[in-house]
Parts: sequence; C-alpha cells; structure tokens
Amino acid sequence: MQSSTEDLEAQKTSERPLVLEWERISFSVKNKHILHDVSGRVESGEMLAIMGPSGAGKSTILDVISKRTAATSGSVTVNGDAGADMSSLASYVEQSDALLGVLTVRETIQYAARLSLDPSTPAGDVRARVETVVSELGLTDVVNSRIGNAVQRGISGGQKRRVTIGSSLVTRPRILFLDEPTSGLDSRTSREVLSAIKSLARTHNILVVASIHQPNWETFALFDKLLLLARGKTMFYGPTDRLDVYLGDGLGCPVPQHANPADVALDVFNTDFLASSAQRETHVDEFATRWAEYASTHGLVREKDEHETLGGDYADDREPRLVRRRKGLAHGVARNLHRTAILMERNVLNYSRNLLAYGVRIAMYVGMGVMLATIWVNLAQTSAKVNDRLSVHFFSVAFLGFMSVAGIPAFLEERQVFVRERMNGLYGPGAYVLANSLVTLPYLFVCVVLFAVISYWSIGLNPGADQFFRFVGVLFLAVYVLTPAPQSAVVAAALPIFVASLAIASFLNGFWMSVGGYFIRAVNLPRFWYYWAHFIDYQTYAFDLLVFNDFHGITLGCATLADGSCFCDYPSSLVSAGECALAGDDVLQSLGIRGISFKLYSAILLLIALIYRALLYVVLVFKT
Repeated sequence: MQSSTEDLEAQKTSERPLVLEWERISFSVKNKHILHDVSGRVESGEMLAIMGPSGAGKSTILDVISKRTAATSGSVTVNGDAGADMSSLASYVEQSDALLGVLTVRETIQYAARLSLDPSTPAGDVRARVETVVSELGLTDVVNSRIGNAVQRGISGGQKRRVTIGSSLVTRPRILFLDEPTSGLDSRTSREVLSAIKSLARTHNILVVASIHQPNWETFALFDKLLLLARGKTMFYGPTDRLDVYLGDGLGCPVPQHANPADVALDVFNTDFLASSAQRETHVDEFATRWAEYASTHGLVREKDEHETLGGDYADDREPRLVRRRKGLAHGVARNLHRTAILMERNVLNYSRNLLAYGVRIAMYVGMGVMLATIWVNLAQTSAKVNDRLSVHFFSVAFLGFMSVAGIPAFLEERQVFVRERMNGLYGPGAYVLANSLVTLPYLFVCVVLFAVISYWSIGLNPGADQFFRFVGVLFLAVYVLTPAPQSAVVAAALPIFVASLAIASFLNGFWMSVGGYFIRAVNLPRFWYYWAHFIDYQTYAFDLLVFNDFHGITLGCATLADGSCFCDYPSSLVSAGECALAGDDVLQSLGIRGISFKLYSAILLLIALIYRALLYVVLVFKT
C-alpha cells in the first residue's frame, strides 16, 4: 500500500504544471559582477530565450537557474520551492557535443532513454519514444550512422548538435535547459530543431529555457518570452512580440520594416566597440534604468502578493514537494544495478568498436610480445643469463603498464559523456566506475594472453604450465592496476587536458620504475624512498612475483673455467655440494625475495587496483 501511495504521488507530481522563477539574481567572481538583479519566470509549455551580446552573462544565468552554479544573492524556485531537485526535474544541453563517437544515432538516443527510465518500462515504449525524437529532429536519414570521432568519420556537426538535444528530449524532462542549441546549425535547421522542441514542449508540458546568440526572425518568433541581457543586467524581459514595441516606444529605436527585432536589439545594447570600460558601463546602466521605468509603467513587472511570496497555489502543503522520491534502499539498489548493466552493455559496444580504446592497445601488446620474443629469443638456462631474464620480467611489467597512457584519449571522451549524463541525473560515479571496471576485464585479459603466448616460450622462461598461467595472472593484475580506469584515468579525471594528463601519467610510470627495485636494489634505495614509495609501488610486487615464478625450483648451469673451477654469476649453494650449477632459489635469496608469499603479493596487487578505482570514484565525485 505504501509503495502504491508513493507511485501515485510521484505521478501527481509529474503531471503538475511547473513555474520556474528566479528573483533578483546576482553573481560575482573575484569582485567582478557577472549578473546583477536579474529576475524572470517561465511556466510549463513555454519557451524562454536568453539573449545578449558576447559577455552578457547568458551561460551564467542558465547555470544559476539550473542550480549548477550557486548565485551570490537572490533565489531560484520551482513552484515556490527553493529546494526543488533539479537533477530529477531538468535536463541540460551544453554548447559542446559530448557523445561516444562509435555509437550510432539511434544507439546514442536509445541508451539515454534507457538510463533515464524505470527498469519496468516496456521495450516497445522505449523504441517508440526514440523514434519520435529521431523523426522530430530530422535524424531519420542518419539514424544508423555512427557519430564519428578523430579516427572514424561520422555525421556532420549540425547533426551531432541535434543528437545531443535528442539525448535530453528523449528523457522527457520537466525542464529543458539549452545552451546555444543552434550552434553549428544553418538557419533553416535551427528553425526546424527549435520548432520540434516547441512541439514536444507543448505536447509533454516541458518548460524550455535556451540561451541563443542571434536567431533569425522565424526562429526568434518560436519563443514565447525573451530575457535580454547586457553586461549582466536586464535590458528587456517579456513576451517576444513586445520587443519591437519597446524598442520603438521605450528607446526611440523603431524596428525598420522587414527587420528582425532581435538583430536591432543586439545592435542597440552591444558595447563591444565603445572606447572605454566607463563608457560601456554608463551605456548599459542607462538602458537598464530605462527598461525598469518602462516595465513598471507598462505592467511588465509582476508584483507578488503575500500569498505568492510564500509559494502561492503551488506551495500548498498538501501537494508533494518537488524533490526526488525515496522508494527505499532495495529500489535504489535495483535501479543502480539496472543502470550499471546498461552502462556495461554500452561499454562493450564502445570498446569493441573504438580503435582508441583497445584496438591500438592490442596492436601494441602484440608488437611488444614479438619484440621480446625476437630480442630475448631462446635464453639459455645458465647463470650468465640471469640478468637477461630479470630484464624480461621488468620490461613485461614496466612497459606494458606504461602503455596505459594509450587509453587516455578514449577515457577523456568517456569522461565528457559521463559529466553530461551525471549532471542530468542519469547515473552517478559509482555505476560508471563499476561498469568500467567489470567490462574492461576481458579486453585486458585478451591483451595479456596475446603478449604471453607470443613471448613466453620463445624467450625460454620456466616451461611449467603452472608457471605460465601464473605469469599471465600476475601480468593481468599489474596491467589492471593501471588500465583503463585507475592511474591514468585518475590523472585524466582530475586534469582533463590530454597533453597535461599524458605528461603526468608518464612521469608517474617512470617514477614507479625508479623505485621498484630493478634499476637499484631495494635495500640500496635511499631510506626516504624505500619506506613509502617502494612499498606502494605496484611494480615492486609484480616484478617480484614474476621473478619468483620463473626462478623458483629451477637449476641454472654455471661456467667451468680453464683451471677447472666453477664460476657462477650469483652465490651458489650447489657448488659446495660438488655440482657446478646455480639454484634458482639462490638467485631469489640474493635478491631478497626467496621467502615471499605468492598469495599475499597477489592480494596486495589486487588491493592497489581497488584503491585506484576508489580514488577514481572520489575524483569523479568532486571534480565533475
């Protein structure tokens, strides 16, 4: 009964018309005023255009009223509720198109729909919703075409813009925020796209707020209201059909016949070409004052009575508040698992098709395997080749791990999509990290197996089957520590600039090589580095495990000198017993790793991998 009541209340909330209102919004950064006392109001089914010259504060006001950015002063309410949960009500379309390039148009919009809907939604309803959006946005001809990326050519920039908008519209938000939705579109396409948005807004009672640069008249006329800004101050706010009246009667700047009022207004309020900052400020202040006087005398300022100040009819305590409904822990876990499963499915498609994700990496692993197999080919099982065998194990760990930087471009593309979808409330960092960590397992395993099969027996490492599978397992754990989510992704998530993240990730890999115990014995490391860096270095444990796996239980031949004496490159316990040979365990003893626990070191590697993924989660929580 309780669940039924909650569902009924949630349905009632979704059917109620919304009123988005912001009052006397101001926003400053380092004493620089971006917005100053901006107010406005939009209702469900309406479309508001936010316009102004460059630097007017269009994107800032959009961020503030969508609650992505907190205002310095003023309030933003939905139906009188200042605590309304925008993540469950609204969808935001940014200026940039953050899309996975290897997915098709249909797949991109379909995954957005599935991530936003309840798991119980019939598949037929999802398909119908997707096809409606595809048709309305004029994407039918390219519905099966891939988006495209730096490697694979795809649809045009204007079509990508429409796919981004469609990914938000298909979720049927109550409020839709659009930041420059016509960027990259020609005038006809801009009109058609906004006409489709208007139709869907009217049909599904969606409240639309869009910043737009300089629309033509037909596009401008699609909007119900206009908020015109200059240097963060209101130059006009009201119905779009009142703009030309205000320009003529209020400012004495009549709109010429056949001219676009929006173009005239932007010319009037543009201060870019005034000589000084003082002149620009005076120019804007004058027009702001004239607008305030005109709005007051012509009834364009809406005064609230005491009841409405408290929320009016929309703030009735008997109505459910506009916050995310809590349906219990079990429901939340089930929905998160459902979203994780969808993300895993999408990741499989992405990684299977994306050359930047694993295609290039597989080729690199195969190439490295061939290189090792042909350079260290058929190593003799003698003490003279001990250092060569150690070099093989170091190279396997260090350089295969170093290749993790190859995954940074693909991760940065994923990160952009994650940021957009997370901000729109589709899923959180937990679902993303879990899906990423699970789906990457088979791809990395294939990379490691290919490398091992090519190089292991060609080099002549310990021939036992158990030793081969341990070699694969240790390398897999070592590579899993670094790719694709952990170290390189933590760096790229915190600093999402390709060149910078590549440089830092490469430096870290070089640092781990230096303190791992190969170039300089661990016992000879300066104590400062030994007591912390050496013991948190994944290469320390992976290298020791590979060396232990190769040398434990084998016997290496030593050289017989001209005088008949035996010479071994490492101290041998077998020489004193009359055998001119070197036990592999003697090498381990000399390196200080004879008594290590294989299970413990493997567990430590796994723990490091989990810690990196936890760090990735934390970075995504606080940096996106």
